[in-house]
Amino acid sequence: MAVQLLLFRVWLSRVGLTLCAVFFVATTNAELEIEGGYVRGLPPGQPVTAAFMRLINTGNSAVEINAATTDSAERAEIHVHRHSHGMMRMERVGSIIVPANGDFILAPGEYHLMLINLHKPLREGDSVNIELHSKSGDVLTAQLSVRSVLNEHHEHQKH
Repeated sequence: MAVQLLLFRVWLSRVGLTLCAVFFVATTNAELEIEGGYVRGLPPGQPVTAAFMRLINTGNSAVEINAATTDSAERAEIHVHRHSHGMMRMERVGSIIVPANGDFILAPGEYHLMLINLHKPLREGDSVNIELHSKSGDVLTAQLSVRSVLNEHHEHQKH
């Protein structure tokens, strides 16, 4: 009986190691790209703005983005607009999931990145560095151009 229990424990530990190895390989198969990203340029004096983009996952496993950072603001947070009691409300969310072989769109009026307490006013043509952090510890870095809110609708129609 003791030998059988020992063999079961050895088998269980090998299964556990195999599952960990498979999980590790699965997380490294995810590859994120950013398409059409930009930061909304607002009139001077605004302490916050938003960033929008399409996240494309060409990998075979989903990627959970749970944090963002930027060098242009004190902090960056993932937010979403939701209907609540007949009103639109913006709220912070803990993470978003980019499905395997799929995409996730951060767009005006939907999910987006809020850049809070800007270090300086952002002007049309400026660049903003953004880092998206995944739950698995990977970091996707992007340099997004600033697009004036006055040109945002016009540019959106072209795409």
